[in-house]
Amino acid sequence: MEFKFSSDFLSKTTQRRAAGLVVAVAVIAFFALCPPFQGLAESLAKRENGNPEAAMASIGIFLGAIVLFVAQVAPLAVSCLTLMVLLPYFEITALGNVWADFGGTSFFFVLFCFGITGALSRTTLPMRVSATITRMSRGNPKMIVYGFGFAACIFSGFLSNFGTLIMFYSIILAFLKACDLKPGESRLGKCLMIVLPAAAGTGGFISPAGSPGNLIAQSILLQQGIDLKFLHWFLIATPFSLLIIFFLCFCLCALFKPEPLPEEAERMIMEKHAEAGPMSVKEKIACTVIAITISLWFSSTWFPALNTTVVAACAFFVMFMPGVDLMNWKAYVQEADWNLLLMVGSVAVTMGCVNTTGAMGWIMNSLFSHIDKLSVFSLFLIVGLIIAALRVTIPTAPSVAAIFAPVLVGIATVTGGNMTALVLLPVFWSGATMLLVFTEPIFLYTYSAGYYRAGDLFRAGIIPTLLMVVIMAALFPACVSFFGYR
Repeated sequence: MEFKFSSDFLSKTTQRRAAGLVVAVAVIAFFALCPPFQGLAESLAKRENGNPEAAMASIGIFLGAIVLFVAQVAPLAVSCLTLMVLLPYFEITALGNVWADFGGTSFFFVLFCFGITGALSRTTLPMRVSATITRMSRGNPKMIVYGFGFAACIFSGFLSNFGTLIMFYSIILAFLKACDLKPGESRLGKCLMIVLPAAAGTGGFISPAGSPGNLIAQSILLQQGIDLKFLHWFLIATPFSLLIIFFLCFCLCALFKPEPLPEEAERMIMEKHAEAGPMSVKEKIACTVIAITISLWFSSTWFPALNTTVVAACAFFVMFMPGVDLMNWKAYVQEADWNLLLMVGSVAVTMGCVNTTGAMGWIMNSLFSHIDKLSVFSLFLIVGLIIAALRVTIPTAPSVAAIFAPVLVGIATVTGGNMTALVLLPVFWSGATMLLVFTEPIFLYTYSAGYYRAGDLFRAGIIPTLLMVVIMAALFPACVSFFGYR
């Protein structure tokens, strides 16, 4: 039988992935086989144990990883794990160091936090928060938009972004359907379905526990000798996270003018709240465990013995204890995001190699030899604009931190700028993406409900994005420096 190859044989997605794979392999091979650039060799000759060949290979690994991430050749974890185990063969690091660095605190912290999120999702707390927002709004649709936006943002600061989204999405969707607020017609539904994923993503910046990308940046800072404490991270990040949600809510209400809430909607929420009755013993235990865990995380700022990962591990153990049983292992295995978990374990090893070999410092000196003449505001404005713009081409939040954090360490070294503030910029913009629906899975989740179009998100998100680029450039470096971080 004759087989005729058709242009439709490969989907566009498969063609893109295949092309990305070819480009990534070619890039890695070029830098691994090419003799070290003269400037790089001269720069590393001044370093003890400088290895120009390893530095060249690390540049290839770094650029190849970016291609794999953007083209989505494979799941992020698969790409990072594969590149990670190749590092010893390019003499970038020893195999023993690869395994040791992979099993760092960030990996286990994320593992434990997934359990905490799963336990809370089994309580009625999100529904009770929704009832409180509805009652306090007194039917004012703008207050409902602000209320759900701020609530989701704060929850996401200590739970996974996607877990926060799912908890509030089910409540909001049931609420809209019960009120007969139809997709494509309800302006209130449009506002809520846009603000929810935006708040869940942006809230991930509030604390190290909020998003795996935070831990990637934290690991890279630790490699530079900077230990950013939990409380200090919270105090630095929270105002900026809440501010951009305020801007988004304001723009949503001004653009789309949500309709007044029907009386039956408020009554339905209150009835559902009444039916739930008092919190069960298990729910009280879950809320107590989570409250104690967060309190101990904050306390670790003053008491180093209260290591955040150890505290999370203890909370994780309590949730499985006999008589508590807030989680079971089968449910945990099904609900945990293993792609993100394995990525966190491997990305610091893979993407950090370009710094440890000295290659990134040379790149920054070569490309930005005059960047040190920029003012702090200009530097952060340019970097913020670049990251916010490129974010729309990078499909998932953790990869944003993985790609930009090593680069910004190099820029900070060249300019003498605040390294901590620069490294935290991509963490902020990885979550505060509100321009394109197809950039981030949490937007696709609510987009599928049909309440808004892709253009609605861009119209509402462009002004908050530009405002926050300027505000971050003006205030963020000073805010980080205030807490003593360089």
